[in-house]
Amino acid sequence: MKYPFLFPKISAIFIERVNRFVVKIKIKDGLSRSTYEFAYLPNPGRLWELLLEGTELLVFPNPKNSKLPYTVLACKKRENYVLLHTHLTNHIVSTLIEKEMIPIYKGFQVEKKETMSAKGRFDLLLKNLYSQEKILLEIKTCTLFGEKMAMFPDAETKRGQRHLVELLELSKKGYQAEMLFVIMNPEVKYFLPAYHIDFNFSFWFLRVKEEINLRAIALTWDPTFTEVTRINLVDIPFALLEQELKDQGAYLLVFKIAQPVNLLISQKTFSIKPGFYIYVGSAMQGLAARIKRHLRKNKKLHWHIDYLLTYAHSIVPIPIRSSEKIECALASDVGKLSEGFVPGFGATDCKCSSHLFYFSCSPFQNPDFHELIIKYRIDRLCSYLR
Repeated sequence: MKYPFLFPKISAIFIERVNRFVVKIKIKDGLSRSTYEFAYLPNPGRLWELLLEGTELLVFPNPKNSKLPYTVLACKKRENYVLLHTHLTNHIVSTLIEKEMIPIYKGFQVEKKETMSAKGRFDLLLKNLYSQEKILLEIKTCTLFGEKMAMFPDAETKRGQRHLVELLELSKKGYQAEMLFVIMNPEVKYFLPAYHIDFNFSFWFLRVKEEINLRAIALTWDPTFTEVTRINLVDIPFALLEQELKDQGAYLLVFKIAQPVNLLISQKTFSIKPGFYIYVGSAMQGLAARIKRHLRKNKKLHWHIDYLLTYAHSIVPIPIRSSEKIECALASDVGKLSEGFVPGFGATDCKCSSHLFYFSCSPFQNPDFHELIIKYRIDRLCSYLR
């Protein structure tokens, strides 16, 4: 399937994200110049592990927009391009269905796009050419993945949860309703909802699996990012989701300390220098409540981290739900990335040297930190599927 890219694709380098929909870039042909350009990013996702400084992008010109002269099409991840322009996914899927390249929709044609129902708008209405069967299809673009598994979403999605609920209600009224996850990595073999990130979406995903069809496909593009050359059906291991979808596990707190801090806690002094820190904790019951407590300003100070967070700025929680205790292994791996640690901090009930680690600059700028998150959130799950 050749997608009709009617615009020239230009290589660029990602510099930084200005806001959800604007990024700063540098055109590769102009690397000798010191000027930057701004581009429209048609993707509201977090894209933490994709949009790192220096990442290669494909963009195309916006001749009628002087403030945002380019639009981001895709980014490079390892050897493959990942489509970031989510508005194009529906058109790509429509074309693939019309060409009968998606086996699960062979014999179907697109009867209507952006079809309306009493409960809202859905991406496609499909009709079988032979049986006249119709399918209401909602499409989601999946850009979060590890070595063999992909997840959606990469940020909380109330809209996605609403779509699941609405499709469920329509199925009870006799409609055939489906949600299709389009994964932008040809190496992926498995798909799950991102229960670490959006517990409610994942709950509804599991709740509706008997009433609506939940499917996932992985696309392979040619090197010029013009043609889809292969489509793989991706397995959804529902049993694994049932096992792991619990409000328990480990978490990271990433934050900044602006000034030197000396904490006296239980007759022990902790000296904290300015910089960025990662704290590793766990809650094998009530993980969400534990994280919410950490983020509250008014609370009784109990754990070491409670005292330090009163001085912290820009706190970012990263939950990692798990049926197994992974806190100490996670702390060990974070320590290997860090530039130092605060001895004994947060480690009174284990043999670890510390659960608080120092970084001179933001860990979010470090690709290895994002790989660590993917390792614990995604890749380790594949060991359950062997």
